[in-house]
Amino acid sequence: MVVTIPAVPLPKGSVRPTIEFTLKASWSFDTRRRIFKSERGETFSPLDDLPKGSRVAYKVPSLARADASKLDQHERALRRYMQLVLPAGEQPANHLRTVGAWPPVEEAHVTPQVSLPGAF
Repeated sequence: MVVTIPAVPLPKGSVRPTIEFTLKASWSFDTRRRIFKSERGETFSPLDDLPKGSRVAYKVPSLARADASKLDQHERALRRYMQLVLPAGEQPANHLRTVGAWPPVEEAHVTPQVSLPGAF
């Protein structure tokens, strides 16, 4: 028997919406300068494309800080996973096409909507 629980949206402002994306293998993100850098020396700044209060972050920050030459192939693959954290109230779907078109992005998708179980 399968039991489903109705979902109730979280209170506004409690969880910021995100877009998850994967960097192309030759790109990385400089968290201090807030720019993407390629191995060939290309740079890309996403700031003009984002609403005020947005933040780009690595999904695994400890791997982002690690020396890339000391990472195995699986760690290097995990290092490519990132997220765009949008301001509360923004609709991620409105920004998905923009993020997907950035030169360093291989693939992007909207994360599932977070909710709480509803009352019976």
